[in-house]
Amino acid sequence: MRSDMFKVIVERPRLVRGDWLGGGRESGFRQFLNSEERPQKMGMRAGHVQRKWLNENLAPLRRFLISSAGRPWDKVRSELLTHIDQRSTVQQHIMAHVDDYVLTEIIVKPRSEAQPGKGGVVFLHRPRYSRLGELQPVEQSSSPLFVDPRTGILRETQSRMHRKAAERNSNAARELQQAKTLRIIDSTRQYRSFNGVWYEVVIAPVPGTQLWDWQRQRMKPEERAKLPRVWCVLEKRWLSRFEGDTYVVSKRQLNSKEIAKHQL
Repeated sequence: MRSDMFKVIVERPRLVRGDWLGGGRESGFRQFLNSEERPQKMGMRAGHVQRKWLNENLAPLRRFLISSAGRPWDKVRSELLTHIDQRSTVQQHIMAHVDDYVLTEIIVKPRSEAQPGKGGVVFLHRPRYSRLGELQPVEQSSSPLFVDPRTGILRETQSRMHRKAAERNSNAARELQQAKTLRIIDSTRQYRSFNGVWYEVVIAPVPGTQLWDWQRQRMKPEERAKLPRVWCVLEKRWLSRFEGDTYVVSKRQLNSKEIAKHQL
């Protein structure tokens, strides 16, 4: 572990935040930006809505811990404490993040108790935000590492592989369900089932900047009202980027021969 790890993690240039709606580099965090109400003279601090925020670079800490898998946890922790002064509040904060990456309170049970028909053991932990007494396999946690209580060795939880497998299963189930109501012809044409009726529809992108799920969750009603809207002829309502990225421009109902031909 490098001796200046705490500097790499804690001492980092301040961020220049951008508008989370994609409107510019700083427009979401500046007062009076391009506004007629802007004073003729204004101090450097007065123009900012949010001037300070926590800015940590935890990637080096995570890489060090993952690269230490297979080593005794006591030695890894001692190496961390050698280069981190816990008398410093800033440096002591780093050790709080270690708990996010390493599970130390582990319960070992025979796998036959948790998963009948399989041998070996299962490693369980108690999630931070869980009901009293609830246990969870370490591979279902968000932490990449855990300490084997039998040997004290730092081991990988394989949580990333577990999440990838769960994501593949979820996507396969969603695609199977989607196939019952949607068939894609090309980039602009689809067969869609709406209220039990099959249509051939033409789709187009909704105007505006693409929004991610976390942006939709944070969006305020007044911000939604400013988004450009288009008329969806299939659902017969106005849509914006808040509801989705595409909309139906035109539709044509399929007859029974077409439905049989395309096995809809």
